[in-house]
Amino acid sequence: MTARALLALPLFALTLASCGDKPGFAQVNFRHNKDGKGTKVASFGGDFIAAEELKQRFAEMSQYARARYQTVEQRKEFVEGMVRFELLAQEAVRRGMANDPEVVEQAKRVMVQQLLRKELEEKPTPVPEAEVSRYYEKHRADYVKPEMVRLAHVFLTDKDKAAQVLEKAKALQPMDYQGFAQLVREHSEEARTKPLEGDMRFLSLEELSSQYGPEVAQAAQKLTQVGQLAEEPVQTSKGFHVLKLQGRQAALNLSLEQVRTQVQQILLHERKMQNYQALLDSLKKSQGYQVDEQALSRIEVDLKAPAVEAKGPQVGFVPAPNQAAVAQ
Repeated sequence: MTARALLALPLFALTLASCGDKPGFAQVNFRHNKDGKGTKVASFGGDFIAAEELKQRFAEMSQYARARYQTVEQRKEFVEGMVRFELLAQEAVRRGMANDPEVVEQAKRVMVQQLLRKELEEKPTPVPEAEVSRYYEKHRADYVKPEMVRLAHVFLTDKDKAAQVLEKAKALQPMDYQGFAQLVREHSEEARTKPLEGDMRFLSLEELSSQYGPEVAQAAQKLTQVGQLAEEPVQTSKGFHVLKLQGRQAALNLSLEQVRTQVQQILLHERKMQNYQALLDSLKKSQGYQVDEQALSRIEVDLKAPAVEAKGPQVGFVPAPNQAAVAQ
């Protein structure tokens, strides 16, 4: 392995114990064999690799991988690979690298990940059936909805002008939305949709009827192909619509049973975020978290200044529960 690859190895072997009442300080045990138990197979620097551990390591391998360690020499090479890593780690400790800012920052990152996993992933957080039912009823519109139609239109109050615009629209290719948008910009008299290039967005037939008139809803039912135009300008009490079909969404009718697992996952995630927030609030309170906003306001952030060379490792950062999900 290259030196770069070794440095990239995660620090899962760290075990930390509290050091009195000093926050931010810890005693770190870098020994490979933490409790000194087991049958010694290889010894080095007051540490050793036990036969019991090796047996477990080989058992964790696939049958294909185990085939590479059938002889003593092959097993010796595996042991020496472990020892090489441990000797280099011991040498790094002797040289004071355990307190190197980058090493410390990486160790803190791994510890934060493990803490959040234990607090949010490993603790049971069952979701009661009543809560699942309440969520479904509250969000029923997400699971039960009628067919939706998306139209674009050019609206005019003059029938002859509407007929002329329709002929221009028919001269366009069915998927030429830019050409149709140009017709909207040049001719449409409808203030709501003209800034949207005639887009009426996805609406149910009932919504189309109430917002634009039952004639528009009836015409929409006859349009079956995306890009299709209504054969004639559609007359309503307010004027004439040149209609173009942009899309359809099939009706949705999902029962609670069909979405139960999905709802449970949503609620489970919400509960994790609540637990996450509670953990952060508790830590802030117990550690006397304060912010001097006046001092913070005096720090200048120059948007035009070029970036300077980084000093030290990238600082750790964890988003607030409402900003991003905790890593799964």
